[in-house]
Amino acid sequence: MNSKIESVYKDISLRAEYDINYSEKSTKLKLLLLEAIASNNQKLLQRVTLDAKQIKDLQYLFDEDIDILKLYFASNVASLIETSMKNGLPKDVAVTAKKKCYSEIAHCDNKKQLINNYLLIEKDLFKLITQYSMINCSPIVKMAIEYIHNNKFRFIFAKDVANAIKANRSYLSKKFKDETGETITNYIHKTKVELAIELMESNIYKYNEIAELLGYKNYSYFSKVFKNITSKTPYEYLKNEIHF
Repeated sequence: MNSKIESVYKDISLRAEYDINYSEKSTKLKLLLLEAIASNNQKLLQRVTLDAKQIKDLQYLFDEDIDILKLYFASNVASLIETSMKNGLPKDVAVTAKKKCYSEIAHCDNKKQLINNYLLIEKDLFKLITQYSMINCSPIVKMAIEYIHNNKFRFIFAKDVANAIKANRSYLSKKFKDETGETITNYIHKTKVELAIELMESNIYKYNEIAELLGYKNYSYFSKVFKNITSKTPYEYLKNEIHF
């Protein structure tokens, strides 16, 4: 943790329990929460969460009507998503995550469920940042990643990505591999497979329909790609998820 954040944290921890300016303390906690997301610091997130339970104006908030609490958490989600995008989370991933978070908040039936869901939302954002963050990527690789995420429903090749962002294919391929640790082609397939898993778990589409939606020429090829990424066929993957 950097010295500035450590200083703010100590200020929160050491001030008296009966300090009348509770709003200032909760505001600082929110800033620390945003910093935790930005720096992908899960230890800081846990410390902020524990401190939040001790601040009286937040406790008063939890006594409010559940609809007010939902608005509060939705506002925090918006701030967290915005911070995540500024720190390298692809826009498509961020927008999808925000919609999912809002849906989870809206469907909570009681305050306990709402608070537990919000804590899970924070952890999920950490996972997304760890998995997708482009913070250390060069501009050309960032453009390539954004293009891939924005075209998940089209079947694209590495050459299509290079052409779309007006980059030399060989140069882009080398930069992409150096900075992400994988080839453009593999990243394309991995991104599609992750979306396929979401569609499978929705139980709305059949496997062959998902393959078609994602631009694969047939289910057989889609299943082969899926297995290369997950070590299981779509059927095996979903069966395993349901079983456990």
